[in-house]
Amino acid sequence: MSAESGQVRGSCLFLMRQARAQNCSYTLHSPNGTIERPGYPYGYPNYANCTWVIVAAEHNRIQLVFQGFALEEDFDILSVYDAATQPWEPANTVELA
Repeated sequence: MSAESGQVRGSCLFLMRQARAQNCSYTLHSPNGTIERPGYPYGYPNYANCTWVIVAAEHNRIQLVFQGFALEEDFDILSVYDAATQPWEPANTVELA
């Protein structure tokens, strides 16, 4: 995934979690970068709860590009939020098309 310049301000909160959590947290400030789950390309711990915060300068856009992605049905969740205002409000949930 990459964060590239464009037209939105604030930050983007990217979550991958399972029911009970072992926490990991990362922040990306650079203009582009790669986000990988813990242990990639091997397995990850049960109940991993990982948060990536992508911070962009004002008037910049954050672009997510998924090069490979798989979820374990009934266990894994991916949530992407526009955290420019209040990150946990349902109105700020970003739909992935």
